[in-house]
Amino acid sequence: MSFRQNHPYLFWQLIGWGILLANFGFLVAAALCEFGEWSYPIIVFTFIMGLFVVAVSPILVRLKRRRLIPQNTDAYTEKLFTGKISELMNARHGVSSDVLVAVLFLVSMLGFMFAAFILGDRVSLALGFACMVLAIVTPFLIVGIHSRNVVRKFYAVENGEKRVEFTMPAELAELGQKNPRTLVLAGEPSAVLLNLFYNWLAYYLREENAERRLTLYKISAPELCRCYALADFLGYDDVLLCIPEEQLDLTEERLALFRRECDIMSALPFGEFARRSGDA
Repeated sequence: MSFRQNHPYLFWQLIGWGILLANFGFLVAAALCEFGEWSYPIIVFTFIMGLFVVAVSPILVRLKRRRLIPQNTDAYTEKLFTGKISELMNARHGVSSDVLVAVLFLVSMLGFMFAAFILGDRVSLALGFACMVLAIVTPFLIVGIHSRNVVRKFYAVENGEKRVEFTMPAELAELGQKNPRTLVLAGEPSAVLLNLFYNWLAYYLREENAERRLTLYKISAPELCRCYALADFLGYDDVLLCIPEEQLDLTEERLALFRRECDIMSALPFGEFARRSGDA
């Protein structure tokens, strides 16, 4: 997981204070070198942008997390599943689109700042002011549009939670033998999470599954206690969702991708959470 996803608050605070520091350096340079009036909009709007990032980013990060998982406010579940979509799409399709967005972000910002310098100094202060506004707004518009496109492509199936079914294995001992990849939830899965899980795993469903339905093993921690010794970090209200690999088309190439995406989703082997009672 990237630094931005592990520490989103710190990430945006560093960016905000970095912008303010760069603005202060430009202010000192403008004073020493006696820049013209064209520098005023750059100083003012860069200061506003940096202050906005510092003050508002914690609120926006929090709202984004609540929007992704509105039906489950448990801190552990939020930390586990928020921000996974971009990582999954990058693992599946590569990071070329993210690189392109980063390049467009920088080019648009620098391009409009350069235009503000030229137009504000030689043509019209109003045009320089307008370019400075575009230098602040356009990069964030690019990032926002890209993020929405990533989410839209990921959720290829609407209301995927309606295609998810739950079952119990005939015997709990089967889970230890198959050792399926398993997700741990702090409580019952919400429709939002099930929709996310389905759209993730729909890529791997076998072609003969005409109805494109996904069946997961759902076992509560108390049920597992009858046959297994649970990991210390599991709570009484935790629910385990096991992914039956026999439903999935896991050729050699897809198997490697599936395991990499399971690591992104923190879907670990079942044996990481429970062991047969009496085993070492």
